[in-house]
Amino acid sequence: MRLERIDTLLEAAVETNLMIGGQGLIWQGDQIVYNKTFGKRDHRDAEMLGKDAIYRIYSMTKPITSVGIMILAERGELRLNDPLALHLPEFANLRAFDPTAELNADQPLPTQPLQRLPTIEDLLAHKAGFTYGIFGKTPVDLAYLQAGMMMNKQLTLADFTQRLATVPLQYQPDTKWHYSVATDVLGRVIEVVSGQSLAEFLETEIFQPLGMRDTRFTIAKSSEDRVVTLYAPQGTPEQLDPDAFAKAMQGQGLVPAPDALNDPYQPDAIFQSGGGGLLSTTDDYLKFARMLLNEGELDGVRLLAPSTVRLMRTDFLGEQAANAYVNGGTPREGRGFGLGFGMIKDQGLAATPQGVGTYYWGGAAGTTFWIDPENDLIGIFMTQSIPHKTQLGQDFMKATYQAFLR
Repeated sequence: MRLERIDTLLEAAVETNLMIGGQGLIWQGDQIVYNKTFGKRDHRDAEMLGKDAIYRIYSMTKPITSVGIMILAERGELRLNDPLALHLPEFANLRAFDPTAELNADQPLPTQPLQRLPTIEDLLAHKAGFTYGIFGKTPVDLAYLQAGMMMNKQLTLADFTQRLATVPLQYQPDTKWHYSVATDVLGRVIEVVSGQSLAEFLETEIFQPLGMRDTRFTIAKSSEDRVVTLYAPQGTPEQLDPDAFAKAMQGQGLVPAPDALNDPYQPDAIFQSGGGGLLSTTDDYLKFARMLLNEGELDGVRLLAPSTVRLMRTDFLGEQAANAYVNGGTPREGRGFGLGFGMIKDQGLAATPQGVGTYYWGGAAGTTFWIDPENDLIGIFMTQSIPHKTQLGQDFMKATYQAFLR
């Protein structure tokens, strides 16, 4: 096993200030075969980063929320083909942006009727027509920012969806894959269907059964000394609109991130983002990933039926995948998207050593994970800088296969 390649990669990342601290973990067969930390939790610390460090996992929250939806689907409390408005009536009059109409700054955005209503399945697969607001500069993206929805820690999920319902969709449902706030909307669906807050539902149905003791939406007083400091490229502003996000990506060196980027995790934060709001550890996320690798079961506790997990890692994009940004921002054939995960359909076209059927995702601060059933392998990489501009997660994955593939 050529483990020294992984060590060399991550040691160099710390030495060159690509990361202040980070952790790589690999599970193969029935055991952890690699678990090391590099650097520090905070550049001012004397001690090195601990293996129990807590990270903001951003969009690695999405697979967890997606599993929550599938738990409710298995119980018959919702169906994947349910129109979103069946559970959230505020979306009953949703319309789509009309790109052919003339824009008038003094008038609402031009819209057109929906060809059909978005479904729960559409939201899971990011085909519902929503967008994000901070990664693009379309009129709909700008409307998201103007509505004050993004990074607003004082909104409830109910407030969020009410505001979102006033903005037209970016596209007609099921016409294009587009990364979006859809999983945040699904968080509100979980609340309405279950009668619990999203945090309560995830704690009861996923975290407690799997023993994920350190996964939550806000920083606990008892564990705040384990939370890794969030860093950002020099020059990153307090608020990340599309222009600021692009500019920050060009910044050199890492400095502590502006306070505004840490606010959503403070104890007084209300917003529970099912699309990007959780904190977790590599150990906790490994438990979640092992449950999926075992097709819904971990250590005698079953969350999902095997058929449900197989459905979640089935491609729902088809030909749309060629134009979908499911590879860290690069459209590429050979990949697809299931119900909460990106997935590998063809190793050659996807240009990856990961086995066919591997499913994966990452987070905005540089975290990433993948589950490779073909090779009985799980990889998790954690670090904390936003916006993240390195390829450390991909490099860690490639070094993993060089060392462990059998």
